[in-house]
Amino acid sequence: MRKLKNSIVLLLIPLNSVLLFLGLLSGRLIVPPWLDVFGRMHPLILHFPIVLCILYAAWLLFMTGYTRADQPDPIAEVLLLSAAFTAVLTAIMGLLLSREPGYDTGVIGWHQWMGIGISVGLCALYTFRRQVQQHRLWSGAAAIILTVGITLTGHLGGDITHGENFVLAPVTHNHQRAPLETAVVYTDIIQPILDSKCMSCHNSNKAKGGLVMETRDALLKGGKDGKLWDSTAQDLGLMMERIHLSPEEKKHMPPSGKPQLTESEAAVMAAWIKHGSDFNQKVIDLPPQDSLRLLATGFLQPALEEAYDFTQADEKEIHKLNTNYCAIYPLATGSPALEVDFFGVAAFRSDQLKELLPLKTQVVNIDLDKMPVTDEDCKTISQFTNLRKLNLSFTRITGHGVAELARLSKLKILALSGTGIQAADIEKLTGLKDLKQLIIWNTPITPDEAAGLQKLHTGTLVYAGSRTDTMTVKLNAPILENEERILEDTLAVNLKHYVPGAVIRYTTDGTDPDSLRSAIYHHDLVLRSGVTLKAKAFKKGWLSSDEVSARFFSGRFRPDSIMLLQPVDSDYRKYDPKILIDHVKGDLGFRSGKWLGSSRQPLECLLLFHSPVMAQSLTISSLVDIGSTIMPPLSIEVWGGNNPQALTLLTRMTPEQPSAKAPSYLTGYDLNFKPTRLKCIKLVMTPVPKLPDWHPAKGTRGFVFADEILVN
Repeated sequence: MRKLKNSIVLLLIPLNSVLLFLGLLSGRLIVPPWLDVFGRMHPLILHFPIVLCILYAAWLLFMTGYTRADQPDPIAEVLLLSAAFTAVLTAIMGLLLSREPGYDTGVIGWHQWMGIGISVGLCALYTFRRQVQQHRLWSGAAAIILTVGITLTGHLGGDITHGENFVLAPVTHNHQRAPLETAVVYTDIIQPILDSKCMSCHNSNKAKGGLVMETRDALLKGGKDGKLWDSTAQDLGLMMERIHLSPEEKKHMPPSGKPQLTESEAAVMAAWIKHGSDFNQKVIDLPPQDSLRLLATGFLQPALEEAYDFTQADEKEIHKLNTNYCAIYPLATGSPALEVDFFGVAAFRSDQLKELLPLKTQVVNIDLDKMPVTDEDCKTISQFTNLRKLNLSFTRITGHGVAELARLSKLKILALSGTGIQAADIEKLTGLKDLKQLIIWNTPITPDEAAGLQKLHTGTLVYAGSRTDTMTVKLNAPILENEERILEDTLAVNLKHYVPGAVIRYTTDGTDPDSLRSAIYHHDLVLRSGVTLKAKAFKKGWLSSDEVSARFFSGRFRPDSIMLLQPVDSDYRKYDPKILIDHVKGDLGFRSGKWLGSSRQPLECLLLFHSPVMAQSLTISSLVDIGSTIMPPLSIEVWGGNNPQALTLLTRMTPEQPSAKAPSYLTGYDLNFKPTRLKCIKLVMTPVPKLPDWHPAKGTRGFVFADEILVN
C-alpha cells in the first residue's frame, strides 16, 4: 500500500506538468484517435475528484480539531492524494475531449483553466498539507476555496454538457405549467420541450452540427445541414424527419441514450410547424377543435383546479409500489391525486396494475402508452373509478376492453391511438358524460365514422386524424436486426417494425420498394448470394417510411493468409492486415480499427490460399467520405495465378468519381473475371493523386479505404 501511495505521489508533479503544457498548447493540439478514447472517459471519472474534494474540504472544516497538529492525519492524506490524482487525470481527459468539434472555445477555456487550477492547487496543497493542518485558519480557507472552485468548475461543465445554467435551473426556472388563458404555444410548450430534449447538444457552448437552439433567431437560422423546418414539406423538414427516424438510425434525434421525445411532444411540435411556427401564437386564440389547441391543452394547467373528495394515500404504500418501470407521483404538491406512468415494454406485467389497486381511490391519471395491455387488463383498470385521464395508445386492446372502460364515469381524456378499435366500440362509451377528449388517431376508424362519433358524443372533442390532416405520422423505417453483412453460405434476414399492422415490403434487385409490386416480408427471407436489400414500411392512414438499405456481401472462399505489398498510411500500420479477410464489416467510422487506408501509394495486398480455388469475382467493401478526403479509387486491378512471381491481370475497373460534396457512405466494388483456378490473388487499389478543384482540399492526395476483400 505504501508503494502504491509513493508511486502516486511521484506521478503528481509530472502529470500536472503535462497538464499545464497541454493547456498552454491546446489551441494547436491535434488529438490522435486512440487519445480520443481516453478523452471521452472524462465524463466517466469526473465524479471521483468532485466527491473526494468535497469530502476532504468537509474533513478540514469539521475534523481538523480532533487530530494533533504536529502529527499527520492519515484519513485527510488519503482523501487529498486521491482527489489530486483523479483531478489531474480528469483534467487531462477533459482537455483532450475539448479538441472535438462543436464546443464554444470561450466557455471551454474557462472550464479548462479552472480544472487545471484545481488540479495544480490540489498538488500544491498535498505538498504543504502538514503546514495547512497546523493552522485552523488556513484549513478553513483551503476548504472554502476548494469547495467554491469545484462548484464553479462543475457549474461550467454542466452548462457545456446540458445547456446554460443547468446546475441552478431547478431554483431559477419556474417549472409550473402555464394556464390555458395566458399560454403561448412556443414559449410555454415548444421551448420547454427543446430545453429538456435538445438543448444539451445544441447550445452556444456545445453546438453539435453547428445548430444552436437557445434563441428564435438561431432556430430560424438552422445548422450546417440547413433550416430546421418547412411547413410546406410532407415531412415538415429536417427536424421532424430526424425525430421520426427509427431510434436505431444514426441520425435519429435525440441520439440514442438521450431522453427521447414522447409521442405527444413530437405531435405538438409537428402541429406547431404545420400552423406556420408562429412564435407569438396564443393557445386560447386557436379554434376549440383545432388540432394544435387540442394537443397544447395537454401541456397546460386545467382552467380550474379540481377539488378532490378523497384523502391522501399512505406514503409508504406509494414508495413500495414505485419501481424503475412504474412511477407514481402526486399531480401537485400537497394534492391527494396521483398519476401513474409505466415504462419499459419488456418489463410490463399485468400484475403491476393489480398491485396498484390499494391506490385505486387516489389514482386519477394512468399512462400506459405502448405497453402490451390487453382486454383482460382493462377489467383491472375499470376499478380505478376516479380516473380522469387514461392513455392506452398503441396497446393491444379491442372492443371488449373498451366496454370495460365504460365504467369509468369520471373519465375526461381517453387516448386510444394506434389500436385496432372500431367505430362501434367507441359507441359503448356514450355513457361517459364527463369525457372531454377522445383521441383515436391512426385507428381503423374512417374520417366519416369519426364525424359520426363526434355527433354522437356531443360534449366530447373526437380527434381521429387522417392521411391529410396535420397529425399524419410518417412511419419509422423498418429495423434490420442482422448485424452480420457477409454470408459464406446462406443468411436469414430479420426485419421488424414496432407499429401494429405495418407491412414491410422489400427488394433485392436494387429497385426502390413500393406498396403494390414489391414482395411482402414474412420472416422467410433467406439470402444465398450478395445483394442490396431495400425495405420500406407501409400502413393505411400513415405516410410510408424512409427506406432502409443494406448491402450483403458473399464471400465463398476465405483466403488462408494476406500480406501487404506496400505499407499503408502511418495511422493504419498498427492494424493487422487480416482485418481485410476476417469477414467483419466496418461502419462509417474509418478510425474504428476495421479499416485500412492509403493515400501516398496504392493499397496493394496479396491473398494466399493453401489449395487452389475456382474463383470468378472479387468484391471490395469500401468507404467514401468526401469531407475526409476518402474517395473512390482511381483504379482497381486484380491479378491472379498460382505463383506470386508469375501473376496475370484478371480484370481492371475505373470507379466513377463524385462531382460534388456528399454525405459519407459505404460502398462495394465488384470485379468479375473468367473462372480461373488460383492460389494467389493480388489486389491493387490506386488512390486519386489530386483532389478536384471543387473539393475544399483541392490538389491534395485522396485516400482509398477497404475493410473486406471477398472472393467468390
